[in-house]
Formats: sequence, structure tokens, C-alpha cells
Amino acid sequence: MALLLIATGGARAQDIVGYEYWFDTNDLNGQRVFEPAGNAPVVDLLEDIPLGALPVGHHKIHYRLQDSNGRWSSVLSRSFTRLVGGPYELVGGEYWFDTTYTPTPFTLGPGQVVSATIAPDASGLQQGPHKVHYRLRDNHGFWSGVLTKPFAVLPGGPYELVLLRYWSDEDATSPSDMTEVPITPAVQVLDLIDDVLFCNWSSTGQTDVYFQLQDNHGQWSSVITRGIDVDAVSAPPGATAVSGPTLVLDNSAQTYATTTVPGASYYAWTLPTGWTGTGAGNAINVTTGGPGEDGWVVVAAGNGCGVGEPDSLFVMITGTGILGHSASGIQLFPNPSTGLFTIALPDAQGVEWLRVLNAQGQLIRDERPASADRIALDLTGEAEGLYTVRVFRHGAPTDLRLMLRR
Repeated sequence: MALLLIATGGARAQDIVGYEYWFDTNDLNGQRVFEPAGNAPVVDLLEDIPLGALPVGHHKIHYRLQDSNGRWSSVLSRSFTRLVGGPYELVGGEYWFDTTYTPTPFTLGPGQVVSATIAPDASGLQQGPHKVHYRLRDNHGFWSGVLTKPFAVLPGGPYELVLLRYWSDEDATSPSDMTEVPITPAVQVLDLIDDVLFCNWSSTGQTDVYFQLQDNHGQWSSVITRGIDVDAVSAPPGATAVSGPTLVLDNSAQTYATTTVPGASYYAWTLPTGWTGTGAGNAINVTTGGPGEDGWVVVAAGNGCGVGEPDSLFVMITGTGILGHSASGIQLFPNPSTGLFTIALPDAQGVEWLRVLNAQGQLIRDERPASADRIALDLTGEAEGLYTVRVFRHGAPTDLRLMLRR
């Protein structure tokens, strides 16, 4: 086998008479080989140099030039590798992780193509960033250089987005205006522009806003930057004018609604005990409770910045439109009332005592009416709300509830 010397040298023929070369440390007399320059006008040290009995592996060649006065140049050296004859094929390799060299071997079949994205077994590694190092071996036992690839061990899926945070302050450590918003329910895709509210931000107008998303395994995305025209917003105003029937049958289907509130992204409904319902924005379909399960239907409008003031409607359960007390036979109507209402008794013996209390339990009427089967009362001057009409008859009290609405 011969070596093609890649270094060149040139000089005038009358100055250079030849050169000598040797390999590695074989520079004793008799181990150096002298090559005359001949009569060529230029000496090119770009020749095939026989390697003789050099073993396979890494070597160095040294050579120097001699002029016509017998003087030698300094020694020039070049490194090279003597390879065995081909063909060359990849037959295997090994890989290891991070900084611990505990290699795992693998084999390659004849003619198999090797991808730089091999799939090593990372099952024993902790979650987080890692590096895999690997090298390949040919059929003559030569190894390639070490190739390194970064990767991350992730938990098993499914992956869903559960938290959004965003800010405009460029302080990378602790932005002053960072806002965090839970993503409920969790989703796999989130439209940032539709789902972001800038609650009382000091920065308004065209602003660079930075976003990050967290999944259900605690991993954060890279930071996303968007230029957004920010309008500072806050919680929506209070809900108003809950509409729906105020006297309903027990276990009946009813619908209640409130006017649309500007800036609201949802409506929170609260029903009396024993009632059920499903809300659809600013309206809710309900099934009322059983007898006696009267109460307030309450709604509040909200968005990501908070919840506005609630509004409510008191609803009483009755089958006739007249509030009655089944045990005593006493009835009260109309209910709700604008102020004037009547108490109907089962006979003309009347009542011994009649009291009216407001929702705070304060006494606003205390009367002993004449015996009759009808008693008319006027609460026109009282505030709207729920009142208790307590009737004493035959020494026993009976409480009836009255709703005043204008």
C-alpha cells in the first residue's frame, strides 16, 4: 500500500538535491529513505510513498529537504491513518446517556441504513432533559466519532392544557403584571386571543404580551410573544332583572333568565334547596323542588377578571296561584303582591292576633282584627322583598310568606 503525501514543497532545482522521509520514531540510520530530486525544475513533495510493513492504525511521516551544499531543512511532519482494505460496512455500535459511560451495544444488519435518530431505551431515566451519545463500528473494528443528541423524557399522555399565564413586563425573573388563568375544563387546543382578558393592566394600547401554557403533567411550553392592542378590562357589571314565574307548581319545569351583561363570559346560577337546573348562558332551565322548598333564584355574571354583583328572584311553590296552609285552611292572595293582599279564613271566627315581619325579622304590623272570614291588609309603603304573615287562630300560629314586588 502507498501513501499519498498531502503536503507540498517547491524550490529551484539548483538549490534542492533531494529529500528523505521516515515513519513514526524510525529515524535511525538505515530507517530513513532518501529520494533524489533529479533534474526537475521544481521539486513537488506530492508523491506516492510506500508504507512498507507499517501496521494498521495511526502513524506519522516526517521528511526534510537537502540543498546542493548539503544543508538540511527543518523536519516537517504529517499524521495519517493506515487502513485495511475494504469493503467497509457498519456492523454495530453503542450508546450511553448523559455523563455516565455505561454503553449499551447494538448490531446492524448487512447493508442496513443507520439513522442519526436511533431509539435508545430510556426507560430508566428520570423525567426531564438528557443527552444520548452513540458511535458506530465497522466490520474492521474501527469506531466513528461520538455523536450527541439532546432529548427529554416526558410522562405518559394524554396531554391537556390546564393553566395559562401571560405578562408584558420584560423582567424574565418576576414580571410585575403576570396573570394566571386556570383552563377549565382542560383542553388540547387553546385560542390565546379569544381566551385572554387583561384585568386592570397598567399597559394599554399596542403591547408585546408574553404567553406560556402548562399541561396536566406540570410542563411549561416555551414563551410565545404576540403584539396585542390591549384594552384594560375588569369584572362585568351586576346582573339585572331576573325574569321568570314567581309562583310555580312543585317539581315543575321552569325557565329563568337575566338580561345579557356586557363583558360577561359566563353566568353563575344558584337555585333553592331541592331544585335542579342546567344553565345555558344567561338563561337556566330548572326543575322546581317539592312543597315548601321556596327560595331565591340568584344569578351573577362573570369573566376571567371576576364576578359582578348578583340579582335574584324569590319563587314560591304553589299549585293554585294562591298561597295556602293545608293544615289550617288559611289562604293568602295575590302573591306576589304590590302591597294590597287578602287573608282568607275557613270560617267567620276570625283570628285572635295577626303580625307581619320583614325578611330581617323586624315587626312591621301588629293587629287584632275583627272576626270575619276575610282580612285585607295594605303594605304599599313597605320595601320590596319577602315578608312573613303570622296568624294566631285557636291559640296556634300559622306562618304564610308574602312577596312584595312593584
